[in-house]
Amino acid sequence: MALTLDKSGQAVSVDWSKLDHILLDMDGTLLDLNYDNDFWGYRIHEHFAAINGCTVEESITRFEPIFEAVSGTLDWYCTDHWSRHFGFSIIDLSQQYASTIRWRFDALAFLKRLHQSHLSCVMVTNAHPDIVAMKQAQTSITDYFDDIVSSHDYGDGKESQHFWRTLQTNIGFDPKRTLFIDDSAAVIDSAIKFGIGHTLTVSQPDTELANRTDLPTPSICRFGQIMTTLPAMESP
Repeated sequence: MALTLDKSGQAVSVDWSKLDHILLDMDGTLLDLNYDNDFWGYRIHEHFAAINGCTVEESITRFEPIFEAVSGTLDWYCTDHWSRHFGFSIIDLSQQYASTIRWRFDALAFLKRLHQSHLSCVMVTNAHPDIVAMKQAQTSITDYFDDIVSSHDYGDGKESQHFWRTLQTNIGFDPKRTLFIDDSAAVIDSAIKFGIGHTLTVSQPDTELANRTDLPTPSICRFGQIMTTLPAMESP
């Protein structure tokens, strides 16, 4: 086992010698989910209300069943899908608030250390490529990865076994020597079902909300918990 956990199930160290691939989610794992919660939970409804003569609460009530109907599917994450429903460009509106995008605790330092190590580091995200590009422009996040995979490229979200089969075919990872970190319990469950040997669920994806303490699988809050044992690649 590559992970060492404390009594609460939080990772305290990682034996990196037992790993070859590190698969990392973007939103809520490396980047603070507060931006997304604010944008999708309020800003889009505020904008819809302003151009349609209704209240924010009325917009939320109107769209709640529409969101629920596509939960767990690619449409949930698709900016084109929601642009059609709301009647304005989601990506254009999201860029107006891009300055509020922030890294999570220790995430940038952790990513830089991974980038300098022997490990292959791949971003695996359900975010639409337009959102990835927007967040790259704000944070340069993709510069630290060996590969970037959006589930939109595969036609299925990370909740689907088809996603994991396609990912393994494309990047050739050994599930037993792979660590996957994500903030979604449903996605972590899908990865475990596929056979990913080591998983961590982020316990505080939104840094302005409470740390989740009831997660059923191994978890992590701050990457500093596991970063100290991460070896740098030896110079040639």
